[in-house]
Amino acid sequence: MTQEKRNAVFAFGGLLAVGIYILACSSSPSFSPDDTKVLYPAFDPVTGIFGMSVYDRETRRSETSFLLATYARDNDTNTPATPALVRGQWLANGKDIVIACFGPGGTNNEGSVTLTVVPYAAHRPVKTLVLECASEDAGALFIASPLCVVGDSFLYRSKRGQLVRVDLQTFALVRHQFEDAKGEVILYPTPDGKGVFYLEQNDEQDQGIIFGRLNPEDFSRTPLMTVTNCLEGEIRIAYDREGKTLVFLAADGGKVGLNVWRDGRAAFSRSVDTHSQKLSFGNAVLAASGKSVLASFAKTAGTNATSYGLMEIPFSQAPPREVTLIKQEPAGDDSGVGYFQAAVSHDGKTAALASTYLGCDEGGIRPEDCALFLVDLSDPGWKVTKVPIPAFKAKPSKQK
Repeated sequence: MTQEKRNAVFAFGGLLAVGIYILACSSSPSFSPDDTKVLYPAFDPVTGIFGMSVYDRETRRSETSFLLATYARDNDTNTPATPALVRGQWLANGKDIVIACFGPGGTNNEGSVTLTVVPYAAHRPVKTLVLECASEDAGALFIASPLCVVGDSFLYRSKRGQLVRVDLQTFALVRHQFEDAKGEVILYPTPDGKGVFYLEQNDEQDQGIIFGRLNPEDFSRTPLMTVTNCLEGEIRIAYDREGKTLVFLAADGGKVGLNVWRDGRAAFSRSVDTHSQKLSFGNAVLAASGKSVLASFAKTAGTNATSYGLMEIPFSQAPPREVTLIKQEPAGDDSGVGYFQAAVSHDGKTAALASTYLGCDEGGIRPEDCALFLVDLSDPGWKVTKVPIPAFKAKPSKQK
């Protein structure tokens, strides 16, 4: 799948209403429950197949945990399938990993999602379920929307107004239709993985956006707040595990704004000086202090050189803090920032970002910039550890 198709699907995935894109991306890296390991997307250096690797922070070594070993048949030629995205997340038991792959599979070559449960460091069978859906819906579910895992259940939005719960032990499916929903319902897992939040925007935009808690057992919804002064443009959101703080971070052309809601009320707002540079965000995560938001970013200067990094924006008028992780010269393109996302460890001391998907197309980042970046948030200088990821090598098709 080309970069253009991936970007189109990504844009569709966050669409809640005309002119407003609300994305709270499930960050590509995932910290294990004890924070000792990081799961992140990678490529197999031999075959070029997409997969997931695990970085052990104690031994400082990585190992492959999953490879997408399906193949697409093109006449007499077998070539590795190229999914739009492979996402993974640790389960709460710290022993299993759930992985969602969007791409070829089943009877729908463009719009299937493969859900796989991988037992990490255990001699148990790997379980796989193929979910058929339209390519746009698949993008909406697994690119822009978070991977919503609660206990041993996986919840996803199969189509407008319908949710599906998958038992990750048995793969039994339960479907639920929101008969009373006034607009699209998007799911977001709580930061501790023990609950589910939702956003519901009324089809009439002036009615605001409802943020609330969803019961994963009976699908009942409990509104927590209604946001009425939502920002315009591409919006990233962040929230705390109690659902008391909700943050909107928006980039609209050359303007960046931030709105903070607490206990159902607008609590703070500010703009961010971009210094005449175009600034886009990949995702946003509430800092452990609750006094700032962390966001991955792409910054494009007047020369069209694009850099990628991590930014912290305080809930005050103090200037943001940032670290540049990738610097592209002389030209760049910020269209892939949605795939460059930050995850924060459970103890709030480390941020992880993987540039895997920035380097899977011609004209992407340099091979030496394809890496897992670990940023020490407890260090005054934000010390960065760079873990190289083998650059993607497309396997050439055989000619007849």
